[in-house]
Amino acid sequence: MNFLRTLNHAKLLWDPRSKPKGLMCGHLNIRSIISKSNQVEHLLTDSNLDLVGISETWLNKFSPTACLNIAGYNVFRKDRNEGRGGGLLIYVKETIKCSLIEWSHEMDIECIGLNVSLSPEMSFIVICLYRPPSSNSLFYEHLYSILKECDEKKELILMGDFNINWENKQDRKRLKEITDKFSLTQLVQGPTRVTKCSQTQIDLMFTNRQERITKSSNLLTGLSDHNFILVVRKLTKKRFKNIIKPKHYYQKIPKSEMHNLENALKQIDWLNILSCKDIDDNCDIFLSTINKVMSSFTRKVQSKPRQRETLPWLNDALLQQMKERDFALKRTLKTGLNNDRLIFTSLRNKVVRNIRKAKAEFFIKIIDNARGNGKMIWQNLNKLTGRNNDQRTKEYELKVNGTLIQDHDMIANTFNNFFINSIEQLTQSFSSKTIISTIIDDDIPIFRIMETTESAVLNIINSLRDSKAKDVYGLDTTFLKLHKGILASPIAKLINHSIRQGIFPSAWKSAVITPIFKAGDRTVVENYRPISILPAVSKVAEKWVVQQLTAHLNKSYTPLHSMQFGFRSNHSTETAICYFLEGVKSKLDKGGVIGAVFLDLKRAFDTVNHKVLLSKLSCFNFSIDSVKWMNSYISNRKQRVRIGKTQSTYLSCNTGVPQGSVLGPILFSLYINDLPSVCSSVNIQMYADDTVLYVHAKNKQQAASELTAAMVLISDWLSNSCLYLNINKTVCMFFSQKLTEMIQADVLVRGEKLKLVSDTKYLGIILDSNLSFKNQVKKVINTVKLNLANFRHIRPYLTTEAAKLFMHAMIVSHITYCFTSWSQTSLSILKPIESLYKQALKILDRKPNSYHHCHIVQKYNLLSFDSFKHLLDACLMFKILYGLAPPPLRQFIKQKDSRGSMVTRAFTRGDCIVQYRRSKFGQTVFSIRASQYWNSLPTELRTCTNYLIFKYKLKTWLKANQICNHR
Repeated sequence: MNFLRTLNHAKLLWDPRSKPKGLMCGHLNIRSIISKSNQVEHLLTDSNLDLVGISETWLNKFSPTACLNIAGYNVFRKDRNEGRGGGLLIYVKETIKCSLIEWSHEMDIECIGLNVSLSPEMSFIVICLYRPPSSNSLFYEHLYSILKECDEKKELILMGDFNINWENKQDRKRLKEITDKFSLTQLVQGPTRVTKCSQTQIDLMFTNRQERITKSSNLLTGLSDHNFILVVRKLTKKRFKNIIKPKHYYQKIPKSEMHNLENALKQIDWLNILSCKDIDDNCDIFLSTINKVMSSFTRKVQSKPRQRETLPWLNDALLQQMKERDFALKRTLKTGLNNDRLIFTSLRNKVVRNIRKAKAEFFIKIIDNARGNGKMIWQNLNKLTGRNNDQRTKEYELKVNGTLIQDHDMIANTFNNFFINSIEQLTQSFSSKTIISTIIDDDIPIFRIMETTESAVLNIINSLRDSKAKDVYGLDTTFLKLHKGILASPIAKLINHSIRQGIFPSAWKSAVITPIFKAGDRTVVENYRPISILPAVSKVAEKWVVQQLTAHLNKSYTPLHSMQFGFRSNHSTETAICYFLEGVKSKLDKGGVIGAVFLDLKRAFDTVNHKVLLSKLSCFNFSIDSVKWMNSYISNRKQRVRIGKTQSTYLSCNTGVPQGSVLGPILFSLYINDLPSVCSSVNIQMYADDTVLYVHAKNKQQAASELTAAMVLISDWLSNSCLYLNINKTVCMFFSQKLTEMIQADVLVRGEKLKLVSDTKYLGIILDSNLSFKNQVKKVINTVKLNLANFRHIRPYLTTEAAKLFMHAMIVSHITYCFTSWSQTSLSILKPIESLYKQALKILDRKPNSYHHCHIVQKYNLLSFDSFKHLLDACLMFKILYGLAPPPLRQFIKQKDSRGSMVTRAFTRGDCIVQYRRSKFGQTVFSIRASQYWNSLPTELRTCTNYLIFKYKLKTWLKANQICNHR
């Protein structure tokens, strides 16, 4: 058996000097990649392999991504849709450009096709497939169709596990007829699957350009009972353009210079330097001084290529065990003796156990050394879950007028032009607005921006989020926080100068934009959204103004509308969803239907008209100086796009509130504050620009008629406010207690019918017509299952505390999002969620599914699923009763009062009134269930007035009173 005289695996796979000239392409039937993920990672890490197809991955849509992502490789994956087994993926080195082939129609065959592009003149197709042994004759028809779709003039490499013995002429007859039609030659020599009873050649590799294949290999591995087949596809130097990447450098302040930098900043006499009368001059001097000091301590450092060294947990002993395993496999196949096979099996299992143990010890040691440092813990959790597997920054490529461009200057300017022009196109249809002079009413509080103090600036800097995202001047919030003691005084002086002059400095109005890919084709500019980074110092000034404006609105006679739930303290998506469902279900309890329209405003924040905004500030009694400052804040802004180290030219932004700003969201809330007053015939609820209007009616036709009339007024208001209604994404739906007859009822907007839907997503929650929340539960199940698979995969490598952190952040948080609202669904629908929570507990304690979860709850002093529901309900009840939730919710939650001079026990205990609902559907609301549970709590808990103390005591009480029900 000559094929057993295999090549030296180590040299062929990992020694760069032994790599044949060309691309190394291989295939392996892995028979479950999850159980062998560490060994696959070892196989590919720092290897010579350029492209590897893997069949029988046994993955499904809930399989963890942690076992797939490997540093230096892109992965293309196709799982089997139904049943077990099967599954394919292809690893391709990041340096090789390739794209997934979309077949013209769906075919019942497991395959992945890639278009590999080595240069504009050199490309070929790679197809990896798996044919199950049970496949019928349809396989050949579908294979023929796939090959026919490929360009006959183009080079093709076809590989996979065909489960057809090529050495048997009768078995291969049908397959050979097809491959001959497409001039495909089979490259693999010798059996590829050798067992105790058989030797078959079922792992095959074909090409229609045999002259371009310089070498083929058939290697034994201990990963599977299939061999690893390899070919080398030659590269012609004249045609292949090997791009040598230039050396990259970056600017860095070494840690050794940090102390000197601090001393240099202390020596600056800010009082004398910032002595100009013009705020713009002072701001420019401040930034230039900071930059001058920073540049004097900045060093040019060459970017070192990230070394993809051997996996740190794979020590010499493990590598030696893997060699012994492979040698035992060769001896087993030569002798065929049972004793040799048992030795191989024992060594194979030993390798798997020891690799897992070594990896677990490695990560557990790192996490222990973190000593509770959340950032370090999450860095390692991300490594384990494959979230930051050393993936390089994707190169930008854009199509401009049908031509693909790669020049960073052109790409940056293309992005910037698109982001600005797309807004201008939306605003062109709106007529210009004239500003209304501000009218001040002396009888109500007037909003004036007051000057700040150094201590206030210090507090604001401390409250900023740590970020190393550099603004246009190279500053970030981390730098401000690091040197806050020195910079607080000059920043306070600049802010006060700005307030006195009523001018927002021009230097604080420059934004740097980073394009973020959304979905679809990466070469299409429309598939990117802008992320704005504003000057770090400007955020301090904005926060100071926001603090004063928020205080003014809270005490003003013209506050924000009660139906605005966004960007306000004590308001959240949870309270917005809760109020909406309470209102809808209380009305449906009386019968009839609810008609609702969910508005979609296109680029709402970016299309805010400055003149209209300033005119609306008069409703909130802004002083003339405050309006002047606000006018300066929003006007004459500019932005540039940054791609790597390349930046576009500046373009002016003439509309909108600044994206990524602190003040922008509250200004937008003021801008649309009068929307609910436009039509009093319908209910309107807002969360920033997410707006829903709904009406209660006897039937669909009446509801549709009233909504159509309301949309006339809404459309006029939006047009006058220069906001663009996206009719294609604005939808309507009808809520009812039970399934209603299919009667056509259309809501019209400017003569166009709105799309009628049976379910829609509102603030992250999927609402359906009957409010059963079946689709919402399905969405949560799919999300949690994915995270559970990751949790199960990485749990052996985590400490208990890190595992708890992961479980609460990645599993419990998804379950509990707005849970107070959608948990009102039936127990049968909610049961799968409870089951997933129990699974998470068992994974936490590394117990099998048969183990009872109550023991784990007691062991780790955790809450059961029912206790979680009660905790969330009681906490929201506390917020509503003690003024920590939006006031409108109080109409649904009422406490019992004293009867005249008589004080009842219910009043003393703080009992709530359980409101009457005549239908079971009307009773499935938060207010009824939570009120009933609130009344069952001990008086000591209900009379507690501090939220944190209440929550702590409630958790303690729940844990002490949890009942184990062996279900």
